[in-house]
Amino acid sequence: MSYDVLIIGAGPTGSRAAFNLANLGYKVAVLEKQAQTGHKLCCTGIIGRECFEAYEIDRTCVLQEAKSAKLFAPSGEFIRVNRDETQAYILDRLAFDRSLAKKALTAGAEYHLSSQVNDISVSANGVDLAVDQQGAEHKFTGKVAIIASGFASKLPLRLGLGKPKYSIAGAQAEVESNRIGETEVYFSHKTAPGFFAWLVPISENRARAGLFASEKPGAYLQTLLAQLASEGKIADTNPHISYGGISLKPLSRTYGERALIIGDAAGQVKPTTGGGIYYGLLCADFATEAIGQAFQRNDFSARQLSHYEKLWKAKLGKELRIDYFARKLYNSLSDRRINNIFNIVRDNNIHEKMLESSYKSFDWHGELVLDGLKQMGPWQRLFGKYLPNYILNSLRKKP
Repeated sequence: MSYDVLIIGAGPTGSRAAFNLANLGYKVAVLEKQAQTGHKLCCTGIIGRECFEAYEIDRTCVLQEAKSAKLFAPSGEFIRVNRDETQAYILDRLAFDRSLAKKALTAGAEYHLSSQVNDISVSANGVDLAVDQQGAEHKFTGKVAIIASGFASKLPLRLGLGKPKYSIAGAQAEVESNRIGETEVYFSHKTAPGFFAWLVPISENRARAGLFASEKPGAYLQTLLAQLASEGKIADTNPHISYGGISLKPLSRTYGERALIIGDAAGQVKPTTGGGIYYGLLCADFATEAIGQAFQRNDFSARQLSHYEKLWKAKLGKELRIDYFARKLYNSLSDRRINNIFNIVRDNNIHEKMLESSYKSFDWHGELVLDGLKQMGPWQRLFGKYLPNYILNSLRKKP
């Protein structure tokens, strides 16, 4: 079976790229190893208002809107952040993924479910995929391929593009809750070493509880569930747990001969929160632009497709570097130091000042990180030895 574009993975990034390219008139095939779309269960499903509006997300995919959140220190004390207007939307991932796939199908893309891509090879004439479909092997051929097959995909490695570094594992469960009114986030290395934990309401009596951790996320989640139950926040402590992972840094190279890597497979994920939906959709659009130019020039070389990486790095490169620094800085702090920082923020009303500042977007954390460091007052004493030069230079700039 021969196509113009082969897309591996039917998550949001793959389906967005499929919609774009099919809409431009290219013959597109999407290959998905699962029997249905919307299979990613270890995901809070939170997107910011900017993403929601930019991509015209169907409101039927929205479970809840969020205007506020409680941020808990290791001590158990919390800071509440709140704005008058909606800041984020909590999605039904199954409905969301299927809505994007439906748009791509309507535009003319073909979907091949239960199709496991076992191998990929590139030649001067095109891209060949060896695909297992219910035990039978088939060959798909295209002029160019997009790998959108998610975290821990082995396909970039087979193309000689390596694999993302600095990954972290996560665990999440949907639980019966007792009227949790807003998202709660728990900062403690004892609760979630190397990251944080969350409790996200999705209805009046259901919530998503989860965390990322540097090790044994399932065991840490079980401990968190027991704690939440003892506090009367949830009613069940033995739900089904789903597992997943993210890469905290992107691939060193996201393009090759006749191939591009996008989304979680490329490590295009916020290191601060682990969110990847918005950045993945943006990169799907950048991939569309680069591939469109490649077709116009009939040139699918790595040199030509490198335009894709220039596009996404111009938009996301600095943001990801600052966010990664923030993640490493947080991981260097003890719970005692985190408590001290919470106290400084609360006593000086820093969180309220930041909400009133120029920082407005849920989806861009770099400005928030820099603003937070400036607001901390004695940031050089608190963090000076951890700050790289590009952060120091940004902090020293006059407003």
